[in-house]
Amino acid sequence: MHHLYPDIYADNKSIFDICYFAKQRKLPYNSSTFIASSNFELLHFDIWGHLAKVSIHGHRYFFTIVDDHSRFLSTILLKNKSEVPFHIQNCISLIQNQHKVTPKIIRSDNGPEFILSAFYASKGIIHQRSCVETPQQNGRVERKHQHILNVARALLFQSKLPNFFGLDLFYMLSFSSIEFLLLSSETSHLIKFFYNTLPDINSFKVFGCLCYASTLQAHRTKL
Repeated sequence: MHHLYPDIYADNKSIFDICYFAKQRKLPYNSSTFIASSNFELLHFDIWGHLAKVSIHGHRYFFTIVDDHSRFLSTILLKNKSEVPFHIQNCISLIQNQHKVTPKIIRSDNGPEFILSAFYASKGIIHQRSCVETPQQNGRVERKHQHILNVARALLFQSKLPNFFGLDLFYMLSFSSIEFLLLSSETSHLIKFFYNTLPDINSFKVFGCLCYASTLQAHRTKL
């Protein structure tokens, strides 16, 4: 090259970093093999939403709680994200009262609704927050969201309900049904551990099947 273009000079000792900048990409994120050693030692929190159209009861979000050790799942429907601090405090109180243990670590993203520094400090709880745009660091609950939504879509598609019913059922029926289905089918041993009984699958019904609602006695007429 030099004998063709003698005026071109190349410094072999210099570092040409433009190519590195032009071709840089994020390194692969390794899957974590860590599992908490006991129930409620580590809780994963996250919010899913919002949907552009609210449900008939005004819900746009759902708040998901996943226990790292047992993978026990709980979902709470929300109208606004501002409800999250109330549900977090209720969740911790419930665990303390019913299971006689205080969670050690809570992991969430950087949403301001999760930042309850004074409350966590009063309970001796460590709050771990994932780095910006790094949902992999809270992958337990992120993956559970994908699972919940996949099952919800399957229920709605299988039932062949009209689209205008989809959103309300998506909120009011799907998530409560999905939570019970997931806990019963995948983790029946968890139901037995927490409630000292196996789930009763005799109550299962096909989602979208025909049913009749009885009028409340106070609202009944002669007909």
